[in-house]
This record gives sequence, structure tokens and C-alpha cells, in this order.
Amino acid sequence: MAMTSLRVAALFLSVTTVVSAQVPVPANKEPHHRTTFENSQFRILDVNVPPGETTLEHSHNLDIVTVSMTNGTDTRMQTPGQPWSATRPRRPLGHVETNDYNGKPIVHRLETTGTTAYNLFAVENLKTSGWSTTGAVTGAGTTLAKESRSFRVYNIGLVKGTTQSSHTHAVPTIVMLLSGKVMSEGPDEKAKANAPAPVGLKQMDRPGQWVLVPAGDSHHLVRLGTEDGLIMEIEVR
Repeated sequence: MAMTSLRVAALFLSVTTVVSAQVPVPANKEPHHRTTFENSQFRILDVNVPPGETTLEHSHNLDIVTVSMTNGTDTRMQTPGQPWSATRPRRPLGHVETNDYNGKPIVHRLETTGTTAYNLFAVENLKTSGWSTTGAVTGAGTTLAKESRSFRVYNIGLVKGTTQSSHTHAVPTIVMLLSGKVMSEGPDEKAKANAPAPVGLKQMDRPGQWVLVPAGDSHHLVRLGTEDGLIMEIEVR
């Protein structure tokens, strides 16, 4: 009788362990989705899944924008109780996708089947309603790449003919370098703290490097460095 009870207890513990292991974690708690910055308005994630690795089953409950930081790799996805999807080639460097998960959450896991890492610069909007409806900004070398209820994403190309561009954003904006070298200028404390030259200037020379432009900043300027530069500006609406 005692032995039977022990077996039942062991079986219960085993089943409980399996069920617990299948409970999805929030995206920002999944080990391949590393939080690099968070405030009351948004969260920045560095998504990096090396070749042959698979993420934990995780949930997306917030609107998100992702920017591809590589020139593509093959991946596949699986939702609970479903077979793996067909292999999907990742888009090239700078490709932008937005997903409105708030109100329509999903659970999945992802495997990198290609030979290079699956690497994204991702931003989650922590708002669940009341997204900004202000108009898009304009400026030299600036094009609107993607728009959703939670984000606007702009491409800014700086070359010899277009050496600088200035904007005033009504909402917090992340200025992120995709390629080249540029200078970002403005009153942002993060930029000042890291400025290698005159106070208020920040040299950006590493892909994925970023600065935060506060809402209403009327003196945000990006200008050409020593190489042609491609910037993405992500407005968190």
C-alpha cells in the first residue's frame, strides 16, 4: 500500500512537472529575448536565437515592432498543439514588421534553422490603449517605412547630398543606427553621458546603437559622420 502511494505521488509529481514546463513565459522573460532598456512607456528587447537553437514557448501580449539586424536566416515557428510551420527566410537588414498583439495575444516558439543567428531589435509599447494620433514627421532624407497604432518607423539616409536631418517628435522616439557613422545631437541625457566630443553630441558607429529622444524635443538633429549613415527612428505612440 505504501509503495502504491509512493508511485501515485511520483506520477503526480511527474505530470505536474511536465505541465509546468509547458506554461509559456512572457516574451521579455524568454532567455533569447533580452531586455536592454525599459521605462514606463516602452521596452527594448535584443532578440538573438543562434543557429540550431529553439526559444522557450512564450507569449506576446503587447504591440511590438521588430527590425532585422542581419541579412537574413531561416526560421520556423510552432504554436501550441500545432506542427512546425514551413521554414521562413528572414528579411534583409533593416526590414521592419509590426504586430498588434494587445487584445490578440499569441503563444509560440521559434527555431533558427539557418546558418546565421536570428537577430532583431525589438520594441514593445507598454500602452494598452490611448495611442497617439499626432501626424508623421518630415525631414531631409526621411521616409516613413512602417506605421501601426503603436509605432511609426522612419528611414533616414544621410549621404554627401543630405548631410543632416532635424525633427520634432510629439512622442518618445528611439534613434537607432543600422549602418555607417552619424552624430546625434540634442538635450538627451543618455547622449550627453556618452558623448565623446562636445557635450550633447553622440557618435553612433555600431549597428544597433541607439539614443532616446524625449517627446517634444525641438532640437534633435542627426548629421553625417565619416561614412554614409542609415538611421531608423521609432516613434512609440
